[in-house]
Amino acid sequence: MSFNASDYLAAAREHVDSARRLYDIRFYVLAHYVAGLAVECLLRAYRSRVSKTFDERHDLMEIFKKSGFGDIVPDSQRERIGAAIGDVVSRWQNDHRYRSEESLRRYLKKKKLNLKIKGDFVKENSRRIVNAAWDLVTIGAKAWSR
Repeated sequence: MSFNASDYLAAAREHVDSARRLYDIRFYVLAHYVAGLAVECLLRAYRSRVSKTFDERHDLMEIFKKSGFGDIVPDSQRERIGAAIGDVVSRWQNDHRYRSEESLRRYLKKKKLNLKIKGDFVKENSRRIVNAAWDLVTIGAKAWSR
């Protein structure tokens, strides 16, 4: 498959909107997965500007490092972006597309992402990853044409 940077950016925008909608209708597992996918699309868009070939697969931190995305972020937003990418990287894997809610619950527990959360920690982790993805895609899309 061959996608250009604009294709990836358009997908990031659409996917992050879908993630929010999925969260709103309580489809937390899909919202969780699609939020990470939106971030992957955004980072691939930026990475495509740097190089047409890359092999980072679905490793968001590697794509982030090689994409140059961190370089375009204004100093005033670096801390926010760092926190957002950390939230997504710590919660997302490409194989989440195969997960049931119970499987995601086990994954989050194994990563200790259930600690200090009262109530439904799947819902809360989904909220966190969706919000982080929203921040990343919004900032990335605004910076795109600079």
